[in-house]
Amino acid sequence: MKNSIRYKLFGVFLVILTLFIVIFLISSFFLDDIFIFENKRIMKNAYNRFDTTLQNRNITENDLIELVETIGGNITILSPNLNLQITTSRYEENDLSNIDILEQIEYLRLKKGKNFTSVVSENINNNDKSMFFIGELSSGGFFIGQKAIKEIEKSAQIARLFLVIASIGTLLIGTAIVYFLSQKLTKPIMEINNVAGEISKLNFNKKVEVKSDDEIGILGTNINHISKKLNTVLTELTLANSKLREDIEKEKELEKMRRKFVSNVSHELKTPISMIAGYIEGLKYNIAKTKEDKEYYYDVIIDETDKMNNLINDLLTLSSYESGNFSINKENIDISNLLKNIIDKYRRNIEEKNLDLIIDIPERLIISADSLRIEQIITNFMNNALKYGKEGGNIKITLEDLTDKIKLSFYNSGDKIDEKELENIWTSFYKADLDKKHINSGTGLGLAIVRAIVELHGGSYGAINKKDGVKFFVALPKQTYLV
Repeated sequence: MKNSIRYKLFGVFLVILTLFIVIFLISSFFLDDIFIFENKRIMKNAYNRFDTTLQNRNITENDLIELVETIGGNITILSPNLNLQITTSRYEENDLSNIDILEQIEYLRLKKGKNFTSVVSENINNNDKSMFFIGELSSGGFFIGQKAIKEIEKSAQIARLFLVIASIGTLLIGTAIVYFLSQKLTKPIMEINNVAGEISKLNFNKKVEVKSDDEIGILGTNINHISKKLNTVLTELTLANSKLREDIEKEKELEKMRRKFVSNVSHELKTPISMIAGYIEGLKYNIAKTKEDKEYYYDVIIDETDKMNNLINDLLTLSSYESGNFSINKENIDISNLLKNIIDKYRRNIEEKNLDLIIDIPERLIISADSLRIEQIITNFMNNALKYGKEGGNIKITLEDLTDKIKLSFYNSGDKIDEKELENIWTSFYKADLDKKHINSGTGLGLAIVRAIVELHGGSYGAINKKDGVKFFVALPKQTYLV
């Protein structure tokens, strides 16, 4: 690949390596000056050490030997009158007559604040150049350190040869290492690129093989996560599309049910209106002759009016709850007491249907809720149990305290609800065909009202088929407040 990152990386590494070697080689041309500078520094340290020791005690032979070994040359000590006191040089007298040294000593005497200097000069005896370091001692004498320039140049030449050999070796070995590293570093990147290409084709089966925990390893891990996430999201999207199609079909079914409901409501309203109109007409034309007949007419009119009123009230109530503008009035209520009072009102109806009533209710249970709405829940459940309860069967009412919430359950023996309809029974306008004789009874709003009230209280609801009947339940948060 012409623009492969592998070759780019190799080129960058090679340029850096070459630049480093060039700098390495260029510095070799300044090795003489570097070595002379370093020897000056060593001699200066030796001078300071000698002067400090001399101030505290006499210089011993061991001290002198150690200093000579440190500077790698010779040491000469002169008195303030320039008389020779100590020297390790074979040409001591000639050294003292070196005009360059004498000039530097005179320079130090005249220059206040300057106590050392250095000079490169030829030896009078053999014409070899030496570097001399002259330092004025605290006692007034002078310290002279001397090292042959050819020794310094010899060391520099050895270092220069080493640098050349090291540069060539570094270039060869470095090139091999750089090539190997560029291969090693770019291989996982190329693999990641291949996997990314497969992902772009919506193939999520290929994964990056992660072999490290560095940035490339983390990138590979993230690519694998992205692949997995995309696979999951696309799978979920496919399922969601399938679910959407199901929901659309369900919405069509609900629309059919709404239309059927409107038809049923129209029928429910038309029947009592027709009956009321007929009986009023009978009263108007004095068809009812006796007092008993008139009372019967009045009772029929009142009964049919109540039916219409109940239907309209259910419609208005549900509309109010589902509008989003309805506010519940919470207060601390004893739901046990409320439940018992409602049950007492229905005992006659329960006995008339020959149902066995089983209750499991705590003596006292306080929750924060809207008492009128909770009464609607209980009433709807009770009416539902009476309507669909099997004659001669039983109704079981349970109230449980679950620490942070309460659970209210109504079980009635009788026909089960089709599992497919268990979720739909809480939907507005929906009526499950639990029993053929109940097909046209009710409006399908009772459980929808229960659902709306429970949601306003932040609770949950459900229905479960049992062995010989159906169990309806709601769970409401307690959230009691101190009064």
